[in-house]
Amino acid sequence: MGAELSPPRPRIRLRVGVSGHRAPPKLPARSAAPLHAVVGRILATIMATARNSENDLAGAGPASGRSEFVVVSSLAEGSDRIVAEAGLAAGCTLEAVLPFARAEYARDFATAESRAEFKRLLGTATAVFELDGAADDRMRAYEAAGFVMLANIDLLITIWDGEEAAGVGGTAQIVSRAIADGIPVIRLDPQNPDAMQISWSQPGDLLPAHAYMQRSHTFQPADEATVGLVVQDILALPDEAITSLPEYLVEKERRWNFCLWYPLLLCVFAVRRPRLTDFRFPPALADTQAQWQNYFDTLPKDRAQRPAIETILLPAFSAADHLGVFYSLVYRSTYVFNFAFAAIAVALALGGIFTHEPNVKIWLVTTELAIIVALLGTWRLGSTRQWHRRWLQYRRLAECLRHMRILTPLGAEGPITRPGVDVDGQDWVTWYAWSLRRLIPLPDRVVDQAYIASVRDAVCSAEIAGQAEYHAANARRLATLETRMHYTGIILFVATFALCAAFVVLYLGDYLPHSGNPSPDAALGVAPNGESRHPYWILELFTFLTALLPTFGGALGAIGAQGDFRTRSEQSERTATRLEAIDHALTDEPLDFARLADRVQKTSDIMMADLEEWQTVFRTRPLSLPV
Repeated sequence: MGAELSPPRPRIRLRVGVSGHRAPPKLPARSAAPLHAVVGRILATIMATARNSENDLAGAGPASGRSEFVVVSSLAEGSDRIVAEAGLAAGCTLEAVLPFARAEYARDFATAESRAEFKRLLGTATAVFELDGAADDRMRAYEAAGFVMLANIDLLITIWDGEEAAGVGGTAQIVSRAIADGIPVIRLDPQNPDAMQISWSQPGDLLPAHAYMQRSHTFQPADEATVGLVVQDILALPDEAITSLPEYLVEKERRWNFCLWYPLLLCVFAVRRPRLTDFRFPPALADTQAQWQNYFDTLPKDRAQRPAIETILLPAFSAADHLGVFYSLVYRSTYVFNFAFAAIAVALALGGIFTHEPNVKIWLVTTELAIIVALLGTWRLGSTRQWHRRWLQYRRLAECLRHMRILTPLGAEGPITRPGVDVDGQDWVTWYAWSLRRLIPLPDRVVDQAYIASVRDAVCSAEIAGQAEYHAANARRLATLETRMHYTGIILFVATFALCAAFVVLYLGDYLPHSGNPSPDAALGVAPNGESRHPYWILELFTFLTALLPTFGGALGAIGAQGDFRTRSEQSERTATRLEAIDHALTDEPLDFARLADRVQKTSDIMMADLEEWQTVFRTRPLSLPV
């Protein structure tokens, strides 16, 4: 994509979270120093292994920038601060997620020294996300902060005695949720810091169905070498990414599209007028910036997350979206071309009925041959360059990235699965999308009513409204196209029936010759004396039309089957209805962070379900010859 646009290259930004006990007796004072030392060794192993893994990314092109390591902590007394201090000492950056505004949270700390340490650590953090927890429901606030922390890490260190949680938001609950989410968990026993254990779901393992899995069934003794293996597993490129990801990263920006058969189909059936952008694409990055301007105007700025969205997420989405649109047009236009021109080739072959002149037939045959060569060449080119696969994968990547812009301001994970979570393995799209999600830090914001309102307005105006409008229009457009193509096909077959019936009537009425081979003059309906004879040419016309009309009807049916316009129309209609319901809920319900986060996650789930449904439809429909 030249100097204008290129997909961001993956780089390592590994995030480590912490959960654990705060104070004696569960966290003895004598264990603080040994735990700090053990955590320091663990972080050193993580960092060294990750830096060695940079070489593995060379297969995806040179990584952009050096490796970065982050500790995500709530900065509570005890375990949270032990890991945060060890991380800062090791050269990690610190991001904090607080269950309350910092002034309210400071009330949890009994001594002035503890509050001063809390303030000092906040001052070192590159992002502080202060949630709106209720002072009179502190356990739920801790739970919310723990869940946000889990959504923004790759690996969890827990300093925990292994006992059940004393209440909501406790260490046991956070650990259970991490295990169910597929996050590797390193457990340190506060009574015996050197006794390390790991809960690690390797690729292909079946994760627990929920967070109530017995934790003792998942933890195994481990050492620092095991930690290194876990990090390698987190960062490992899936086999498919070794070839497909470099292919994507060197894609060029497309400014012209010469495959216009699908837009022409829409025009022929009066569904949509041709657009200049069907032929000449606008500059991808500038076009995306214009589309996202309303989102940026509505969403509050901050020093951490907003710059990452602008410099990483927007260009990444722009590249994937631009290429997805291009390959969508190419794929759809190709199957329209193949089926339509196969029918035209039949028409040329049937045209030979009307002439026995070699000089005329050679033009018909040559033109038919050229069409067949074009069909074979187009099919071969599309199959070799994998237009179908690229369209599906680039579109899925674009949707994953677009949803991140509404989820990350709430500290949510995003519509992608973690490495190692899928039993059937991970593809390059998921791996690459997750690598980009790692680059988006927590918001550096206080979650107050103004912030919640701004995020809600950004989601409603920049995402839901546009998507609901698109799906409603798409449902109408595809339903109209399917209906008109269907009835055109019926008309063609009814016309064939009428011609066949007319032929029988003419034959029985003695208006057609009953036997014999016509002379060349008779075939033209001319007697030797120049008088009109039985019109033998009608026989050829009947043959021509009764063969051609069903052929074009079949071509329309094949185009309709390949595009599955009715299914896509109904699916878009359902999606529009669901999004409108979400929009009403967001507008009418009281503003609350937890409620807003749930509704936005539901919005993403609805749109991803729509994506998965139509991708399932098209996944088994690659380009094929009209045979």
